[in-house]
Amino acid sequence: MKDSENFDYECIDGKQRMATLLNFYKPERTGEIPLTVRIAAERYTYERLKKDLAPLAQKIDDFELSFVIYPENLEEEFIREIFRRLQLGVRLNSGEMLKTHSGTLRDFVYKEMGKDAPFLRHTNLSEKRFSRQFTLSQICMNSFARSETGDFVRARYDDLEDFLKEKYNLDRRDENLVRIREVLKLMDNHFGENANSISSRAVAVSAYLFVEGLYVRKESRLMPRFVQFFVTLLDEIKDNLKLLRDFEKPENSTILEEFQKYISQASVEPYAIKRRDQFLDKAFKHYLNPKTKGKIIGSN
Repeated sequence: MKDSENFDYECIDGKQRMATLLNFYKPERTGEIPLTVRIAAERYTYERLKKDLAPLAQKIDDFELSFVIYPENLEEEFIREIFRRLQLGVRLNSGEMLKTHSGTLRDFVYKEMGKDAPFLRHTNLSEKRFSRQFTLSQICMNSFARSETGDFVRARYDDLEDFLKEKYNLDRRDENLVRIREVLKLMDNHFGENANSISSRAVAVSAYLFVEGLYVRKESRLMPRFVQFFVTLLDEIKDNLKLLRDFEKPENSTILEEFQKYISQASVEPYAIKRRDQFLDKAFKHYLNPKTKGKIIGSN
């Protein structure tokens, strides 16, 4: 629909609303009373509105309509799910929307890995509505970005959609995918059931990215210690959040200000991902330091 291009789409929901708009702008010349809007106890057709209240008519003209456009060649199962949701009034979430795409990365995330992807399968991320697959998409995007540019990137739905399109014809043996497979297996082996302490996408993404850093630097030997550290960190965050909910002073404000804050606020923004990664680096070194061995930074 860009640049006033012609398009040919089938409307599967919202036909009545679209017909109402069309009849307001271009009423049928059949003698029927045209559609009107009520303004200050008076009714205006679109034609009268443009004549008597042009600024208001212009506001209506300038209003942007939002459309959800599904790609062609959808799987029949997904089409049935769309209609079922429309009947129930349940919108598709981001993970479900990403699944409608195609290409190498989409197949890697949704087919090869799926909800039982190594490491993610043991987390408390929901198995339903593709939450784990959406998390893996965020992992992939920032793994690729850091490898290619040295920086993290924003990972909202729109960004992930562009990422999947950009990598549509990627070789499934691409070195980035090979690395992601190996890191996920490494995490699966070392975290095991301990990963069930992870119930946030942002926490899962940060855990992966930090472990990938260890893997790239050939420091995988530190994995057992990192798992101990990370689980302890999450437990301490949980305890301090409970204190806040009970209107008590937290015992460790450092972990709340330097890590949890960037989980709760704008978690998919590059600066939030980077600050979480920097905190984990500093806090893990503190945990390993012989003088502070086994202690979480900021704790007494």
